[in-house]
Amino acid sequence: MKFKTKTYVLEKEIALDRKTAWQLLADNNRMNLYIGLFPVTFSPTKQDGTEIFYREAYAKALGLVPIMWQEFPFQWQKYDSYTVERRYLSGPLKQYSMQAELFDTADNGTRIKLTARFLPLNPIGYAGVLISGIPAVKKMMTYLNDYLQSGANKISEAPQKPSKGKINLPELDRMSALLAKSPVDEKFVELLHRYLAERDDRDVAQIEPVELAHHWGADLDETLRVLLYATKAGMLNLSWNVICPNCRVSKVEHNSLAQLEEQFHCDLCGVNYDADFDQFVELNFSVHEAVRTAYAEVYCIGGPTITPHVQAQQIIESGESKRFMIPQSEKALRFRVIQANDRVVVDTGVESNELVYSDLGWSHDSVSGASDVVVTNSSSADIVVALENANWTAQTVTAAKVTAMQEFRDLFSSEVLSPGQKIDIGHVTILFTDLKGSTMLYETVGDSSAYGQVRNHFEFLTGHIAGNSGSIVKTIGDAVMAVFHKPEDALRAALAIQENLAAFNQTAKEDIVLRLGLYSGAAIAVNSNDRLDYFGRTVNIAARIQGQGEGGDIVISRDVLDQPLSASLLTGADLELEEFSAVLKGIDGAVDLVRVRLREGLVVEEQVG
Repeated sequence: MKFKTKTYVLEKEIALDRKTAWQLLADNNRMNLYIGLFPVTFSPTKQDGTEIFYREAYAKALGLVPIMWQEFPFQWQKYDSYTVERRYLSGPLKQYSMQAELFDTADNGTRIKLTARFLPLNPIGYAGVLISGIPAVKKMMTYLNDYLQSGANKISEAPQKPSKGKINLPELDRMSALLAKSPVDEKFVELLHRYLAERDDRDVAQIEPVELAHHWGADLDETLRVLLYATKAGMLNLSWNVICPNCRVSKVEHNSLAQLEEQFHCDLCGVNYDADFDQFVELNFSVHEAVRTAYAEVYCIGGPTITPHVQAQQIIESGESKRFMIPQSEKALRFRVIQANDRVVVDTGVESNELVYSDLGWSHDSVSGASDVVVTNSSSADIVVALENANWTAQTVTAAKVTAMQEFRDLFSSEVLSPGQKIDIGHVTILFTDLKGSTMLYETVGDSSAYGQVRNHFEFLTGHIAGNSGSIVKTIGDAVMAVFHKPEDALRAALAIQENLAAFNQTAKEDIVLRLGLYSGAAIAVNSNDRLDYFGRTVNIAARIQGQGEGGDIVISRDVLDQPLSASLLTGADLELEEFSAVLKGIDGAVDLVRVRLREGLVVEEQVG
């Protein structure tokens, strides 16, 4: 018996704006979990000849019937529509597709149109469409209604599925009490307790610090500190995910930095990449199994919210043309052929709004940023084209950021790279300090007293460095090397150190004078004596710049004045700036520098969090 395709269309208006409705419907992982669909196991990408690539998916329908299918790339125009197609290799269906379309209504709501097409293979498949398939489509609308009726004000407050695992509340209470003894705000202890007890399995099995900070309405650094102390208390585990710089999806997870490899492979993009601390390695957390059993089961691997930087994505078969709508955006956009990784820049200064892709690549290097662009595939193979944000804007906590925090180094001193391993960092800021006249200090007050004062001055430096999201890498005699993720944090710390030094000296037998220097650039992270250390030209220049100090000053490179956030710290304060050039040992050519001195009476506010 041959069955025909059964099409089911469901339309409804809902009192949600289109962006919110999209964020709910396009997050297929969360939605499919909520409406009771089955988890899925996906293979790496596969391809048959010149046809489009796909992933093989394995699942059990209704938890009983084994099924396997080819899942092809989602197609979407952000906030407007998305489509996905499945071709079954086993089970009671032959084919399935789902299309969701969203339209504005006159009263600022959204009209949702869901179109599901089922092609049964046998009577069991036909019955399954009626028993499971169509009800699942209806539940998608129910999900939107439940969100609306819940009174949620943001997507992170969307309705949750009850936990499948056991929650050990007595242990959670005990660990929360332990966390409360840490230097964190008590309100965050309560927030984390509630989050781990009430959120669904996926949320607590994959805790992303940026999303959690947004959910709490809290500062990211403060949220991160709470998570680090909670990990030390045994409430959480931490892990390191390697992100592909093209599709920006996590490719591999490690429980320790020592497990990181210097290169990794993205099966979707088909390219090998070098691991990079400040872009491609991110920190995530998960609830500890002693507190709660939770697993981040996969329900979807290619939905639009998996790659939020992609504005539109379409399958274009050989000889076919597709139209892309260009969104109004201040961000740089580009077209990219998935897997081939050939790119074209969207440029408002270009007139042509037509692109042709052949076996030799794109017909142009740039295309118009007008309202729409027509892309023609004249190559011999089917392709997937994405319209995406060109610049890296991943909302993650990178390894470069967290390893520059003093709390991380204090709490997880054993968390280092494996011996001999080196990982690139595209941008980091190194600060060196030096105690001027330390030899005379030892001569004046004696070894014991001088050593005590030097140790106290290390504590003084640590407080201001940690208070501005930095950390001490090491001490070298009476000098300090510190690292910061952002240059403005390093400069803010340096200003605070020099401003507060007079108060520190009031408690010392002899006044100390500090020379500070900082520099930003690329570096290499390595394991040095079981400690995370940094090497490279940036480190060398920072040390040489500090050597240009005269005492009571901060020496920086001239280009800092061209960085808005750093420059604002210098122009908005009562400071004396002296520009000069110097030849630094081991560095070719003269380097333009700026000497910064604080006038008497200046107060620099430190940024906490």
